Amino acid sequence: MKPDHPRYHVVNNRFGLLLVLFILQLITTPLFERSIAAGVVGDTIFYLFLAAAAYTVRKGPFFKLTIVLGACAILGETSSYFTDNKNALVATNFISCTYLGLVTFLIARAVSRQRAVSADSVMGGLCVYILLGIFWTILYVNIEVLHPGSFNFGVHGKPEDLESLYKLMIFYSYVTLLTIGYGEVVALSSMAQTLTILEGLIGQFYLIFFMASLVGLYVSERQFHRFDNKSENNYGSNESQ
Repeated sequence: MKPDHPRYHVVNNRFGLLLVLFILQLITTPLFERSIAAGVVGDTIFYLFLAAAAYTVRKGPFFKLTIVLGACAILGETSSYFTDNKNALVATNFISCTYLGLVTFLIARAVSRQRAVSADSVMGGLCVYILLGIFWTILYVNIEVLHPGSFNFGVHGKPEDLESLYKLMIFYSYVTLLTIGYGEVVALSSMAQTLTILEGLIGQFYLIFFMASLVGLYVSERQFHRFDNKSENNYGSNESQ
């Protein structure tokens, strides 16, 4: 009976690398700020992050599509070193959003199908939350590139370059996702405001759903553990008689 229950199955760690790369990028970006290495280090880690995202869904039905979209996103990001074309940037960002949206969906589906609480399922859930923030960051960047003035950057001032814009947008995205609400960056255009509302709603709904799922799995696992111990005790008592 024990081997048939999911709590006795060995679960591979699929999401740890993705989580580590995101934390590494958060830590290293301020360290290399205002240096020549800043863009290279940040982009390299981001490329590794995209590759790790594809690796986590390698056993899924859409893996080939994920590889194609991921390769196109990396090529597009790399081409930005050689051209300042706005249309190319917007197109690359939309490809990146499509890729991240697909990967986020596949990871969320994989996590929701796990039938036991494990470190892997918890890290997978965190990865989905992180990917949501990155997905919206790219959308915000596209809006500001296509329609300058969609955001008021307040005390930060208008971004001097694309790198500064990305930094402010990722900050704004996670402030919105976490519902911290510092108010340093403000959405002005209707589209920017609509996306901000959607990110806040999806972020809160996901947290509630994810926590409820973890609690449900934990309670189910505990109940099985008690039932299993009770069955073993009864079996031992019957044998002694």
